[in-house]
Amino acid sequence: MIDLTIEDGIAWLTLNRPEVLNAMDLESVRAYGARLEGIRGNEDVRVVVTCGAGRAFCAGSDLKELAPLTPERAAEAERVHADAFALLDDVPQPTVAMLHGHVLGGGVGLAVYHDFRIASESARLGMPEVELGWTPPWGLGRLVDVVGGAAARWIAMGCETVTGGEGKAIGLVHECVADDALKDRVRTFALRLASFSPAALRETKALLNRISSARDAGWDAAASKAFEACFGTDEARANLEAFTARKKDR
Repeated sequence: MIDLTIEDGIAWLTLNRPEVLNAMDLESVRAYGARLEGIRGNEDVRVVVTCGAGRAFCAGSDLKELAPLTPERAAEAERVHADAFALLDDVPQPTVAMLHGHVLGGGVGLAVYHDFRIASESARLGMPEVELGWTPPWGLGRLVDVVGGAAARWIAMGCETVTGGEGKAIGLVHECVADDALKDRVRTFALRLASFSPAALRETKALLNRISSARDAGWDAAASKAFEACFGTDEARANLEAFTARKKDR
């Protein structure tokens, strides 16, 4: 589910569930975390890149897995996501998210845990959780850290989907490139990072993470509680049932 390729000092982590647009279930989340744990102490890895197989980077959490769960169990499952992706802070190497296609919900959440985000022009980024009836269960602190409060409200409360170019304009992505240039651009950027001093990158990353108070794990805990409170409402359950029913019909 999470392929790992290491070449020229770059670890390429590929989300590999293309049949569900790389939606993340608990098995793939745990596999992703295990990959990061293995990379952390590997001195041959200078940069970590996350990308998605097929037509999407990541369509978020696998709602079919969450649908039968109680609000408490669903919140516990989502905390596993938060804990796994927070490991991106702990790896000393700089991390890059290569964004294409659908980047939705937890896909945006995963992206903002990375140090850098490069998107294709056709990428579509959005957080539809509030529209579905619940709050983003993690990642809001990181979103505020990346784009600021005003843009975070536009994305998380307004549920507006933005293109790669629009995402660059609001600071959600660092760079937007043509679809057919995405992998080459990410590789070029990663190779440049790999040429820098690992110690200087490591210490700068650690300092920036300490300075950014919105990245505190307490915000993920607060988001988890809010998610649990919302996930059990009649409106949320109805929207979830309708969503999973549409998936079954396809």
